[in-house]
Amino acid sequence: MPLPRRFLSHRNFELAFTRIVRSGNKEYKQLYRHLFPSYNFALRENLTDLIEDIRRGTYEPDKVTIIFQPKKSGVLRPLTLLSLHDLIVYQALGNHLAEAFEETQDRFTFKRSFGALFAGKSSPFFYRSWKTCYAAYNEAFTKAYKAGDAYVADFDLVSFYELIDHQLLRSRLAKKVRNPEFLDLLFQCLQAWTNHASGSHIGHGVPQGPETSAFIAECFLFDFDRMPFRDVKYFRYIDDIKLMSRDEVPTRRALVRLDLASKRLGLVPQAQKIVCRKARSLKEVLKTIPSSLAQAGTDATEKHRSQNALLTAFKKSLVRKGRLWVIGDLTKFKFALNRLKPRRDVLRRVAPFLYRHPDLSWVLSNYVRKFPKDKKAADVLLQALRRDPTYDSAAANYIDAMDVCEPPIDHRNYRRVIQTANGRSEERSILLPISISAFRGKRMSVLKAERLVKMQRDPRVRGILLHRLFGDHPGAPFNSSGCQSLLQQFAEDADPDLARYAAALLLGYWPWFTKKTWRPSRAANRSVALLVKGLGLRKRAPKRQGVLDVYFQDKFKIWMRISWRKALGKDLRPIEERCLRLQRWMIGDPSARIMSLDTFNESLIQAFATKHPTLRVEYKNCIRSGKAVPDYGQWLQYKNALNNVLPNAITWLTDVHRLRVRVDLAHAKDQKSGAHTRPISFKEADALFKRAQAAFAELIREWMKIL
Repeated sequence: MPLPRRFLSHRNFELAFTRIVRSGNKEYKQLYRHLFPSYNFALRENLTDLIEDIRRGTYEPDKVTIIFQPKKSGVLRPLTLLSLHDLIVYQALGNHLAEAFEETQDRFTFKRSFGALFAGKSSPFFYRSWKTCYAAYNEAFTKAYKAGDAYVADFDLVSFYELIDHQLLRSRLAKKVRNPEFLDLLFQCLQAWTNHASGSHIGHGVPQGPETSAFIAECFLFDFDRMPFRDVKYFRYIDDIKLMSRDEVPTRRALVRLDLASKRLGLVPQAQKIVCRKARSLKEVLKTIPSSLAQAGTDATEKHRSQNALLTAFKKSLVRKGRLWVIGDLTKFKFALNRLKPRRDVLRRVAPFLYRHPDLSWVLSNYVRKFPKDKKAADVLLQALRRDPTYDSAAANYIDAMDVCEPPIDHRNYRRVIQTANGRSEERSILLPISISAFRGKRMSVLKAERLVKMQRDPRVRGILLHRLFGDHPGAPFNSSGCQSLLQQFAEDADPDLARYAAALLLGYWPWFTKKTWRPSRAANRSVALLVKGLGLRKRAPKRQGVLDVYFQDKFKIWMRISWRKALGKDLRPIEERCLRLQRWMIGDPSARIMSLDTFNESLIQAFATKHPTLRVEYKNCIRSGKAVPDYGQWLQYKNALNNVLPNAITWLTDVHRLRVRVDLAHAKDQKSGAHTRPISFKEADALFKRAQAAFAELIREWMKIL
């Protein structure tokens, strides 16, 4: 079954890009923001190329980068950074899922469910405004409490996103999405994006960070929303569930039912947070509302809100316990601090929170940076950066703030603590290298800053540093003209996001704009050619690589150029489909992988033999009466010209076929010995694939001679 036409439509992918650009998670989006303009320059060409890759089956999700954010407890929340085109594919998948489940979600919207609410098919935003959800969530609690439901229980799940089982999730999604090809693509992506280098998280989890994951989590928990609870009111915001009733017994019964339901789904309730209590006031109920609701920015009415009112709200959000001030109302604290103008008394009050609350580093650092070139603000950041252990996310935020607050003189201590921050990191993520290198680069010469960028190995780090030092970042100290040679080198990088961004910075040096000329070389990344095509600076789009080209180059490093269309003719598409099916089995059952490999080899050898002048006649002579092709096993064993043409490959081809016929999926018993067949082990399959490169290279080399 082909993929849904609505999913593959250009409108869906353009809407996906728009929703990514307009998403509300500013801290996550800042790692992509510099890439949006260069992608948008050739949006139609980029999306058309991406859609065609998916349609032809050549699209493969890239490896991910994992960063971490500290939670209040001190443990780390993993965030998954996808490549930009993977992020667009994920959002396009999410758009289609949301439309399929819109009716299901609407049954519970503002009644039982209040988080990740789909905004509608044509909305440029994926979710409804957090303010609307916040108001409805608040109103639901207030109404329940005033009706006499004073017994409250909070039900929370441990590592919810990481524990979502793929098989169970697929069974839930298949109820509304009846296209198996679409689900295959979705779970191919999820498996790639949740499979760490260590091999963990295989078969479960969704990536945290992208907006789509929150809706997928919704689909997994619709079963909770359908559950009837007698004499209990149920409210859910993603995985935070609140139960309210007039008496303790119904609440505890509902907790048991939720506990059993979560265990059936392979989820783990967070025992420390599950408490049944009688609320003494409405304020006690409201203070446990998820703090993520207060992360949004300001709007026109909030900008004009009285600073006195904001200061009052800020002070009310704090509670004194002994000699310490603690945050009593986190939602109100974030709301006020995001909007307050710089005040010395507020700076003194929040200073201890910088090292006591690394989970609030984004909000706190944004406030401190409102004091440019200020020694007192820099000293506050210095004390926070000296703490151990160093959380990469918090330290990076504070270093970015120090870049603004560092005083013009006597800055040795500030620079020293930044220089040593990376050595105290346990996470070793990309966040600290970005912030440290950006801080140092702004205080170097152009040539030294260029070398600093070049020293980095991660293409994502390189791109962000280019943006911060040479791009259109508000704080960029240098012009892109200062690193033209580096940009030209990056335009040929294997990473499409880095290459496209570097080329976009070079566009100001196109031949008719200046005497200094730059044209993309033949070695430039394909994304650069699409960018130039989208801007009208070239007429044709770059030639697309075929399925077999990608397979033999990426998997076996065979760089010989062969026209597969000319070599295979009408058999090209069926053999490409076999190649794609073989690749799907690379991380699956090794027995199925070897069977698929053998039929792929057979299809190549058949096509090769019918074109080869020496093999053609002998190949036809081996065809038995009433058959269209010869028996592949006999053709390999027959001492014919094939041994002379492919002396090395023939041994490997024969070994693959012999192992294949002994697989339990092929026959119940071995035809020669009569012994029961058995599955192939991963070790056997991997050992056989290690020998494939030489065999395929010999076959392609001989094929090129006759074309």
